[in-house]
Amino acid sequence: MSTSPSSPRRVRGWRICLAGWALLAGTIVTLAQGTNPGFTPYLDGLDALNEGRWSEAVAAFSRALERKPDDATFVLARGVAHVLAEQFEPALKDLERAPRLGLRGREALLWTYAAEAMSGIVIHPDHALGGGRNRGPQPVVVSIPGHVAQGGNDYTTEYGSFIVYRVGMEYQNFRLPVDLGGNGNPAGVKGAPMREALRKAGQLFAERWLKRPELAAANLARARQAFSGQDFGATLRDVERALAARPADPELRLKAGEAWLALGRPATARREFTIALTARTDLAAGYLGRARAAARLGDGRRAQADLEIAGKLDPAATKSARTAIEAESAKAKAGASLEAATAEFDRAVDAGAPLDRLIELARQLHLAAAPRRLRYDEYYQDRLRMLEEGTRAAPKNPDPWVRLSAFLLSEADNRGEVVEPRRELQWYRFQESPDKERLRALEAADRALAANPRHVAGLAQKALTLTALRRYAEAEKVAEQTLALGGNQPDALRLYGRFRAMRANQLSGEAFGLRQERTTSSTRTENRSDGVYEVTTTTTYPPTPADLNRASQLEAQAVQLRRQARAAMEAAVKVTRGTVEGALIEADLHQWDGKLDAAQAAFDRALKLDPKSIEAHDQLGLFLVRNGRADQADEHQAVARQLLHTTAAPLLRLAWRRLDRTAWDGARGYLNRARVLDPLDARARAMLGVSHDAENKPELAARAYRAALALEEARLRLDEPVVVTGKPLPRDALDFGLAIQAAFHLARGHERQSRPAEALALYRTALGYAGRMKPGFESRQMFTALWPDQKPARGAVVIQPDNAATLVAEAHLRAGKLLAASGRKDEAIAQYRSAARLGPLRLAGMPRIGNARGDSNFSGLAGAPAAEAQLLLARELVATGDARGAQQVLQDVGTNLPDHLRADLNQLHHTIAQLLSR
Repeated sequence: MSTSPSSPRRVRGWRICLAGWALLAGTIVTLAQGTNPGFTPYLDGLDALNEGRWSEAVAAFSRALERKPDDATFVLARGVAHVLAEQFEPALKDLERAPRLGLRGREALLWTYAAEAMSGIVIHPDHALGGGRNRGPQPVVVSIPGHVAQGGNDYTTEYGSFIVYRVGMEYQNFRLPVDLGGNGNPAGVKGAPMREALRKAGQLFAERWLKRPELAAANLARARQAFSGQDFGATLRDVERALAARPADPELRLKAGEAWLALGRPATARREFTIALTARTDLAAGYLGRARAAARLGDGRRAQADLEIAGKLDPAATKSARTAIEAESAKAKAGASLEAATAEFDRAVDAGAPLDRLIELARQLHLAAAPRRLRYDEYYQDRLRMLEEGTRAAPKNPDPWVRLSAFLLSEADNRGEVVEPRRELQWYRFQESPDKERLRALEAADRALAANPRHVAGLAQKALTLTALRRYAEAEKVAEQTLALGGNQPDALRLYGRFRAMRANQLSGEAFGLRQERTTSSTRTENRSDGVYEVTTTTTYPPTPADLNRASQLEAQAVQLRRQARAAMEAAVKVTRGTVEGALIEADLHQWDGKLDAAQAAFDRALKLDPKSIEAHDQLGLFLVRNGRADQADEHQAVARQLLHTTAAPLLRLAWRRLDRTAWDGARGYLNRARVLDPLDARARAMLGVSHDAENKPELAARAYRAALALEEARLRLDEPVVVTGKPLPRDALDFGLAIQAAFHLARGHERQSRPAEALALYRTALGYAGRMKPGFESRQMFTALWPDQKPARGAVVIQPDNAATLVAEAHLRAGKLLAASGRKDEAIAQYRSAARLGPLRLAGMPRIGNARGDSNFSGLAGAPAAEAQLLLARELVATGDARGAQQVLQDVGTNLPDHLRADLNQLHHTIAQLLSR
């Protein structure tokens, strides 16, 4: 074993390390299934907490406890309600009792600390400074350790830090006199800021517990009632709470789809209807709902298909709905073909048409493309429906069950795409987890074997499914049984060979790992005379003799398994020669021998035999990826994906890689092909603009950016009410990322050409999108706003996305600069202040807290634009003589301030110090 410390690395500034203790998993005490007699008043109490009616909440939770006196979650809830009602003595009794009744996690402790800090009543002496010794009339100061604010398995860091710092510590600051660190203003607890903090604390607690699984049925009942009363916002609220426990529940998804459709959001509704229909393929209301949604989006093909299916399931409901759906379909039908609509849009872009005109043409383009677009989620649901219909028609026939099992298993590893660096795979359809779908495939295989225990294909399918579920011992028994019964049947032979080969590869992988050195690293901070340093120690462990011996044994087993696999696979080749199946088996054998060219030729033969074979396309794509042929894999996927899903993502990946290398011509070639594959994907236009900008062609770049903005705005408008009344319904911030970035790129072009009014209008457009984001948008990582012309920040190797708060702060900052340049100082200051409030000022009085899982209370802080806005705002305040206000505005400004502004910051600090010293 060798151990060596690495070179110490200087840590900038002081860091507070908050180490959380290992937590007990889960916070909810398991309750009896079925109707709990206390849940009705408990639900009433959570509602009262959500609305700030503290006394009513206490009464409701007391009624719940009358029916179930020892329910720890009810006791916790009443304790929280007492805290918020400022009834601290009964609150502390409940909060102390809840853990004794079995409440797991630290939530009772969190609220106990808050109650003690607010009241000065300490039930745990070690919670008070000085150990709770008798201080006479002197107020008690409660100290809350950082690990209580830090999230874990029981609550999030954002929740914990809010209760600790915005409720407990803030309330205590009002309570304590100045000489003990407070502000000496007891009446301040009745002020609006403290009242708002208490209200938000109640909402945070209530929303957490309203999503408990036991309340899912109650939330569904409420959603039904709200929908019948046409309160669609409340319907969605209650559905969202229930979905936390039942994410694939078809009725919940159906209600969500119906509510979104009623609110004028057909694209959002269409996805919800498809999820509902995937969970239950015979849901007539789901087909009628999706038909309505598709009709509004111009997709008459889908609307008609769904009407036909619904007509078989519920003729009466379909008959009454058909006329309205067909009328909507006719109304939304595009007036031109896709080719004509694309050509007209491109001509208008080249002619410099106004943005409003481009948006209308883009809307027509979306409608024209709708009937021809393939959606994988709907492809999957269609196939699933047909297969389930087969099992319903012949439940005693094993063959339909085997086909259903094979489909579920093959599609469990869901298809998706990714273009931007660092982004996780974006799935084409909703899925709870691959293993849940594999278990469903296993259930279907078992149904086949229940009908015929000696059904070879059923046994083969079961063995494959058990293997995918990593139940290897069971799979081996079934594989042997399959081969014994199957003889020379290709499915049986191929299964046996693949099963043995897979196990061999797993054993070889284990052997390889045992032969490798193992390296561990640990990091610690050291306080030295010249600062705080971070020291990393790396320790290397060579393989032991026992490890090497075990590796040899595993490798020997792997060799034997491959020998068995080869015999089965070679026999399978003989009986499948000339078929797609045979060519794929040959490709497997060639890969085992390392004959990559021969494997490629076998895949090519398979695709010649059946160009639409999804399995052949998938296997070839995996082969190319595994052998380091990334560009070829993307070229292949660009064609293969169109069998299932309309997407240009593979070509966009190829273009991104070339833009990164400044290979402009190659990038544009792929981007132009991407526009043909999917004319609605605004990413292709945006990346074309980047390439034109890089070659100093601003007019061409501006056209591309305007086209991207128009396509995105048209997409959003198609999923909005026809007549907008009041504030638009909020969306996921990611929906606006590309449009915001396009607006930024266009605005910068106007600024370079000295057109400030046009630039300001575009920054205000970006801020308009910010106003339509869901609450809590600030921490959303904006991958859709990540473009190839951005550079890695602060020493990073790969670019990473800004969060939504940073994009919004940038819009405020740039608008403020333009307003300041035009002499509109007051408006500029308002914009700077808005940007600054999205940065560290949001955490005023709170430390930054995070944990190893990435859960933090600072992920929603804006970066460099907010810091620059703080600097500019402070400068304006200094100009008005408000040095104290300027000093407060500069809190933590150095964390994200761009390097070129640090000299300005130092000068401003010097000026403020001079003013304050007078």
